[in-house]
Amino acid sequence: MVMRCVLKHHVCLCVLSTAVLAGLALITAQTKVYAKSLNCNGFTNTSASGEAGDPRGDSETGKIECDGDGVYEGGYGRVSMRGQYQRVMGGIGGSNGELSGNRDIDMGKDLKPAVKVHGGRAVITIVGKLTITDNGKRNTNPAIQVERQGKLTLNDVNATGVYKGILVKDSKSSVTVLKGSIGVRRDGDYVIGVKDGGEVTLMRGVTVNGGGIGVKDGGTVTLVGTSFSNVKTGIVFMGNGKANATVMGEGRRLI
Repeated sequence: MVMRCVLKHHVCLCVLSTAVLAGLALITAQTKVYAKSLNCNGFTNTSASGEAGDPRGDSETGKIECDGDGVYEGGYGRVSMRGQYQRVMGGIGGSNGELSGNRDIDMGKDLKPAVKVHGGRAVITIVGKLTITDNGKRNTNPAIQVERQGKLTLNDVNATGVYKGILVKDSKSSVTVLKGSIGVRRDGDYVIGVKDGGEVTLMRGVTVNGGGIGVKDGGTVTLVGTSFSNVKTGIVFMGNGKANATVMGEGRRLI
């Protein structure tokens, strides 16, 4: 009888341990999913936390990170059915991948990129006006960084006084700028950096201030009537990959 009770007791402990481990695994999975995205819910609100799926939206002044990896489930989002990915409000720009509302980000408050988009499911368009500064002049990261097949379109951006402008890393990652200006400070580095097959397109109405354009180990830069002001160097190709530069339309050099 004693042995039977002890055995039964042990079985109960084992079941309890399995339940605890399952709960911990679920919490860990949700933490992993929601820890990466920030201020990528789709719209701005002064009372928003910016956490992935916050129904109040995004902070107007917080850094933006859109994570296109993994399955968003639990929390504010809808549960994934049978392991299939669902686009949900939270983490990848709402239901249509767009971020609206004006945003003003000071890179000096947190030494990371002001905007970071990564993962193949992150296809983001920032439709509101985006302003990026670095008042502390301590941040040496790019103002905008896209990698791991992420895609970003900027309708109107004004980045001034930053150390680096835009960095696009690896194949199938891209940034398209439709309007605005991108300028680095006097001691800064490149305005546009492309590595390992990334693509950058600057449309007419975009002004490049200071720095230069660097392509390392392959990539594509397309300039469509882009204006340049106080540019240190033109387009510099580095490494062994295939690199392409296309200039279309009548660009301007501003003195």
